[in-house]
Amino acid sequence: MIEKMEENRFQSCWQTVAPPEFPKLTGDCNADAVIVGGGLCGLLCAYELQRRGVRDIVILEAGRVLHGTTARTTAKITSQHGLIYSSLEKGMGTRAAWQYAKANEEAVSRFAQIVQTEKIDCDFVPCDAYVYSCTPEGAQRVKEEAETARRLSIDASFTDKCGELPFPVRGAVRFSGQARFHPMKFACRLAEILRDRGVKIYENTPAVALDDNMVLTGAGHVYGKSVLICSHYPFTNLRGFYFTRIVQNRSYLAALKGAPELSGMYLDCEEAGLSFRSARVNGETVLLLGWGSHKTGHETDVSHYGKLEEEAQKLYPGCSVESRWSAQDCMTNDHIPIIGRYRQFGDRVYLATGFNKWGMTGSMAAAGILTDLILSGKSEVADVFSPGRSDFRLQAGRFFQEAADTAANFFHGYTEIPKGGVAQLKNGEGGIVEFEGAKIGAYRDADGELHGVKTVCTHMRCPLKWNPEEKTWDCPCHGSRFDADGNILENPAFLPLEKRGPD
Repeated sequence: MIEKMEENRFQSCWQTVAPPEFPKLTGDCNADAVIVGGGLCGLLCAYELQRRGVRDIVILEAGRVLHGTTARTTAKITSQHGLIYSSLEKGMGTRAAWQYAKANEEAVSRFAQIVQTEKIDCDFVPCDAYVYSCTPEGAQRVKEEAETARRLSIDASFTDKCGELPFPVRGAVRFSGQARFHPMKFACRLAEILRDRGVKIYENTPAVALDDNMVLTGAGHVYGKSVLICSHYPFTNLRGFYFTRIVQNRSYLAALKGAPELSGMYLDCEEAGLSFRSARVNGETVLLLGWGSHKTGHETDVSHYGKLEEEAQKLYPGCSVESRWSAQDCMTNDHIPIIGRYRQFGDRVYLATGFNKWGMTGSMAAAGILTDLILSGKSEVADVFSPGRSDFRLQAGRFFQEAADTAANFFHGYTEIPKGGVAQLKNGEGGIVEFEGAKIGAYRDADGELHGVKTVCTHMRCPLKWNPEEKTWDCPCHGSRFDADGNILENPAFLPLEKRGPD
């Protein structure tokens, strides 16, 4: 295993709070509801189901509970998801936009209710959220978003002043009544509450297959009257062709000391723009600065952290970076989460994925929708999120673009020429090299030890790319990631890489 320093060098500021530990599944069992995925979405689904009378619930987590995306989020509790509402209204109509707005507005309120009811100490702070633009064209777009949001009964307004930001803006849409919090304090306490109320949570128990309502793991089979797939990326994604509907993107964050505290949360309307929000971490106030958005396995020659820190010093001279990390998000072709029945597996299997960088309200909305579908068979907001939605107008361009990109990366990877032999790798370097007449992926760590793997993703055989910034092997097709020893960091892959090179 790579040295501990390498594992922790990109730890998020939230990860100083450790989640409770849970056992591994041993043997078969039955439950009223089986939830695959022990992140925030899975926990919230269990909470809502139990609150409404479902008592026998099992949660299966492939690794450690709350060690995935939940621990690496910006943790904005908001129904403001970029410029989604004007896009939705134009592409799918007013009813679809209203359903999306209602689901996410209720999700914001539900967080406040749970925090108050369960008395969870998680630095919950009500605040306004802004999407801003620094260009005249962007200002027109955010103004249109404000008008659309108001028609959908959201407390939204347009402003040309964001005095807390370190630069002038041309316009911004403001959503009032949003919130921020410490996601790990909230989620860890929620896990404890569920455990104490009888929910069975199993860690280090990866689901590897689904047979009707039976979840198959290496440690036993779990039958559920209902099965909820709430893993970051669906562990079973071939039926329904979800690997063609979900793209994984990476973005980068830094926690800054010495920057001013902001009362609001801010996001550039451009996809790869800057994000700002303040947070309390270990009793101190830090500013979370986010930047960048690119498909996993791409831009491997760019120093994203270097650019982020350069931007931080330009905006806030003299600030210091306390921690820095990256996040991986599932992006759908139409920018709408996939929540509802997974009909390719029957009427009692449900799916929640593709939260498009808005996992807080997305997870809460999913918990409400899936609970409604399981207990009553319907939800008034379910249609816009349905896995079976057929409206292709918002999806077509992205679908064909990603299909072409996947094909190009697949064939390029298999024809890539190694850059020299293993012996040429210096300490701290990695890449595709030649060893005994064959191509392997190799990394030589700080102590000179070589880590070699076969650089073919175990999901759908796509060639991997070396990520020198985070010392990982990343799949440019569907977003799986592996450490230098071949261990899985991000799904959809659930098998490690084959080892290669000298013993």
